[in-house]
Amino acid sequence: MARAALMNAIGKLAIAGQQAGFSLEQMIDLLNAGLSVETLLDLIAWRLEGTQSALPLLGSSLDRVIPRRSASA
Repeated sequence: MARAALMNAIGKLAIAGQQAGFSLEQMIDLLNAGLSVETLLDLIAWRLEGTQSALPLLGSSLDRVIPRRSASA
């Protein structure tokens, strides 16, 4: 039961992130780079709301490419 709820939550996060303009790879890269799930949710909400008041300095940095870690790292 808990696994089904977790999978459902991950699916909803993926859909919301894509609606906010993030690709699945970008979201995974952000999390791998140390961003917390809570902060990712905040970024998704901020982009969906389309407001400039929240997190104004992150807008330009979200469009940058985050390098993927190599398999050997």
